[in-house]
Formats: sequence, structure tokens, C-alpha cells
Amino acid sequence: MKTITFYSYKGGVGRSLALVNIATRLAEFGKKVCVLDFDLEAPGLHLKFPDSKTRLKSVNKGIVDYVYDFSNNGILQNNVKDYSIEINISKNEKPISLIPAGNTETDDYWKKLSSINWYDLIYENPDGLAFFLHLKETIKKDIKPDFLLIDSRTGISEMSGITLSLLADEIVIFAANNMENLSGANRIIKSISNPENDILGTKPNINFVLTRIPFTEKPEDKTKELQLINRIKRQYLQPFVNEVSVIHSDRELEEFEIIKIAYEKDDSNTQISIDYLKLFEKLTKNDLSKNEIEKFKNIRESQKLIILANSTDNINQKLEFINKAIELNKNSIDFYISRANVLSEMGRYDDAIIDINKSFELNENSVQAINLLVSVLIYQKKFEEAEIKTNYYLDLYPNDINALLNKIIIFTGTNRLNEAEKICTELISLLPEYSIGYSCRGNTKRLMKDFENALIDVYKALELDSENIQAIGTLAEIYAEIGNKNEFYIHLENALKLNTRFMEKAIKDEIIYSTFMEEKRFLYLLSKYGIYLNGNEME
Repeated sequence: MKTITFYSYKGGVGRSLALVNIATRLAEFGKKVCVLDFDLEAPGLHLKFPDSKTRLKSVNKGIVDYVYDFSNNGILQNNVKDYSIEINISKNEKPISLIPAGNTETDDYWKKLSSINWYDLIYENPDGLAFFLHLKETIKKDIKPDFLLIDSRTGISEMSGITLSLLADEIVIFAANNMENLSGANRIIKSISNPENDILGTKPNINFVLTRIPFTEKPEDKTKELQLINRIKRQYLQPFVNEVSVIHSDRELEEFEIIKIAYEKDDSNTQISIDYLKLFEKLTKNDLSKNEIEKFKNIRESQKLIILANSTDNINQKLEFINKAIELNKNSIDFYISRANVLSEMGRYDDAIIDINKSFELNENSVQAINLLVSVLIYQKKFEEAEIKTNYYLDLYPNDINALLNKIIIFTGTNRLNEAEKICTELISLLPEYSIGYSCRGNTKRLMKDFENALIDVYKALELDSENIQAIGTLAEIYAEIGNKNEFYIHLENALKLNTRFMEKAIKDEIIYSTFMEEKRFLYLLSKYGIYLNGNEME
């Protein structure tokens, strides 16, 4: 069993998310993985895996309860499995065993945590250090993992010291590029490297990861990044650490903490996936068989193909790159979802559903696959089936934004405008700074012929996000409805500039545009953006 501890002096640097990504990839390689959440004041590993919301109910006790039984009651539990839960990432991989901090939704958890005297346990209790070594051996015996990944406490404390120097074979230290993070990392690296702190006679290998670095393809910026890394090595890391890994920043990652290396991955930026793969390769050096190394090379090559797919606007070329990526990695759910999105965009809905069903074979609880299936059903005007699946999903995730948006589209498509307006208002109350809620309600008000209030909502949406394509398109449609053609054409062109494909679909679907089909100004404007009409149909 190889034990890797993930540590950061400060929070907010992507440490826990990196751990989950590495654990997921190890499981994909057929490795048995156990994850231990020792970030006791701010635990949350159980929330970072896919389908985490339903898993909350299964967390009854965890490592705090295990330690409390020994430190406060003198009870040494011999079966650590009773304190763990199983996480099924995919049908094709072994489940990940997670030992959570405990049930943080109860007062009992916080009472137990505050009553544990960590200093006495570690320094005064003659059996304290042996207790933690026993914990590690019990995990090895009961769960039998190939890898034990530990999410350590932040800062410099007794528990971070235990997880770093006593339990770990490898340590991964994460830091953002600021003095507080780097100075704290420097202190802990010096402490780990001090022979006086070498309790077991072996020092863990130290890996350093610099996070939240903006990614760019510009050569001059890459040179600046290399200069930054060299400066950090000189000032904070040498002579203890000579190599620096980098995980670049990603707006999607920072906002939603998506697992970029594995299953629940948006296809907008795979550079983060490449960063995680590089870290994975470093941490598993000498741990993979020849066949596994070959598989890893294929996975890495497939990610490069996805980057190429995302970098082209040619939809046929995009599809070709994704097809090649799937040939190299047939068990990656994100690739099938990416291809299903492209096929849906091409109008090949039946083919898209085949890929969505393949996604369900790999992970029956994939949030992205469920939402994409509903979207495809909506495109096919199969509103009844789409509503059934959306309602089922909302029973599990009542406040899921994508599901609520799909519900609005279903109600609008079936002319149940009052119900659509109600969901829009619910969405606004959930996320008052989210412009889509207002633009959806503005469009619903337009369809209800309540143009005055429609304009209020649309302008509120644009105040929150000046590039909200739905709001700009709806603004054009409102002015078309009230007969103000000059304003209609101004806002229509603004919308076409921003997102031609979105507006092409809107022009095909929305009845209001049919009244302009014979106007030369309208046809000229569409042709300017590569949209041509044959009668009332899009070519």
C-alpha cells in the first residue's frame, strides 16, 4: 500500500480537488484506492466526487469518531471499514473507499472534534503514535488498497505533522503564488526534511505543486511562467525540492470544482486534465505495469486530441478528433458526452442518444449525461419524455440549475407559460446574481405579451451579464413584437455577432421571425453571418 498525503498551508489552492482527480484516475487503472479525509475543520471530500449529494445521507461516522473512541474512551476499533463508505465512480472500475471526517451535519461531530486533545494524544499518551500506525495497518488489512490518499489539515498542526511525516510515503504540497502560501510551504518542507523529525527512519518523497497559474499559449507568457517557477525554487524550495508541477487556473474549475481528469468533466478546457495527468505520472512512477504505462500514454494522447477538438470551430473536424480520442480511450465518459454534444449540434439526435446511453453504461448517475439526454429530447420536441426524466432528476437534486432551465424550456415549449414563469422566479430567488434566470423570465413574459415587464427582466439580465445571448436575442424579439423594426435589427445584429449558431436556431424555432422572411434587410443581415433561408426553412 502506497500512502500519499496531499497538503497545503492555506486552503483554496485546489488540494482536495487534485486528490479526488488522482483517486479517480487510479480507480480507472483498476487500482484499489482508499481516501482519508483528515481536513477535520473543513471536511468535504465526500462532496467532490460525482453524485455527491445523494452520498451525504450515507455518511454516519468517520475518522473523528474513530479517533474519539480511542482518545476519550480508550476504545481501539479494529474494523476501520465500519467508518468508511464506498464510492462507485464507474461500473468498469473498483469502488473507491472513502473514510470521511464524519457526519458534519450533526452537532455530535463538532462536539467530538472539539473534545479531542490532539497534543495529549500525540505527545503525552504513550500509545498515541502507535495508534496512528495501527490505523494505517488496519486500513491496509481491512480495505486492502493499493493506494491510500490522505487529505491533510491545512496550516502547521499536530495532525498535519502526523499525516505528513508519520503516515506518508509521498507528500504533495500545494501552494498558490503568494508570500503566505509559499512561506508556509517552505516551513513545512524544512520541517519534513529535518532529520530530527524523522520518526520512522525514512523520509517521504516531497512533490511541490504550484496552482492557480493562468494558462496561455503565448511564448512570452510561457517564458514568464518558467522564470516564476525558477524564482520560487530558489527562494522557497531548494535544496529540498528541485521539481515543480503546475496546475493552471480554469474559471470553470474554480467556480464549480469539476473533476477535470475523469468523468464529470466539461469539455471547455482540457489543459487542466493534462496538468493532472502530469502529476499522476509523477506520483505513480514505478507503480504501473508495462500495459498500464501503455494505457496511460493512450489516455494522454487522447486528451491532446480533445484539446485539438476544442480549438477548432469546424464541427466535422471536431467530430473527427473526438472519434480518434475515443479509439484511444474507450472508457472515458467525458469523451462520449463531448461527442454527443457535437452530434446533437449537427442534428444527429439518434446518434447522440447512443453516446449518451454509452455514458450511462459507464456511470449511471452521470449528471452531465442526464441533462444532455433531456436537452436532446427537447430538441426532438419529445417534451413529455423530457419532463418525466427532468422530474425524476429534480427529485434527487431539487435545486439543480440545468434541470430547472430544462423545465423552463419544457413548459415554454408546451405553452405552459405560467408554470415556466414560476420556475424562472424560483431560479432568480436561488441565484439572484445569475443573469439567465432573468433572461428566461423576460422571454416568458414576451411570450405572454407582457412586454413592459419582459423589458425590465431582460435589461436586468444584461446588467448582470452584458453578453447574455438569450437576453440580447429576446430584446430583439420584443422590439419585433411591438413593431419597432429599427431596434429589432440593431439587437438582432448584436446577437448574431455574439453567437450566430444560437440565433440561427432561434430564427428557425421562434414564430416571430417568420414575419420577416420576405424582407430584404432581414435576409441580407442573415446572409452577412452565413445564414441562408430556403423559403421558411434553414438550409
